[in-house]
Amino acid sequence: MELWDIYDKFFVKTGRKHERGKPITGDDFHLIVHIYPINSKGQLLIQKRADTVSWKPGYWASTGGSAISGDDAWTTCQKELWEELGIRATPQNSYLAMMFRKYNSFCVIWLVRTDVSVEELTLQPAEVTEARWVTREEIKELEEKGQWIGYSYMDFLYHLIDEEFGTIWKDTTSNM
Repeated sequence: MELWDIYDKFFVKTGRKHERGKPITGDDFHLIVHIYPINSKGQLLIQKRADTVSWKPGYWASTGGSAISGDDAWTTCQKELWEELGIRATPQNSYLAMMFRKYNSFCVIWLVRTDVSVEELTLQPAEVTEARWVTREEIKELEEKGQWIGYSYMDFLYHLIDEEFGTIWKDTTSNM
């Protein structure tokens, strides 16, 4: 049984727990992360969700998941990226891009700089069937075909990438 910490609308832990799979109601929220590995060409690494996952099976999506009780957004970013793709998120290659509230969750979006090849990835078979590097145009094509989870924040994420991609890792690109 997986338990999540419950937050109030001000992103303060309530001390209560929630069991995954049960509906969250009222003014209760949980923490989720979305992670986008980004390479030196500005491409994003996306993954195809396994047919056995409960939400949006077979769709192309970001890497990510819900924070288990006791974990914060950074810990969850590191765990999910490692578990699903075999990529390490470090303070040197990671960037907290944004955070927002939606429905009954707080969503934290991460960018993780890496030039790992798809062949080097270790996919978690229970959650991921495939991964690939894509351009913005390829994501739009997947969305038009109904194969991409339509994240409402993508335009803003691209704006952040355009504004900050060249500067956020200026001193760390040689360490990739």
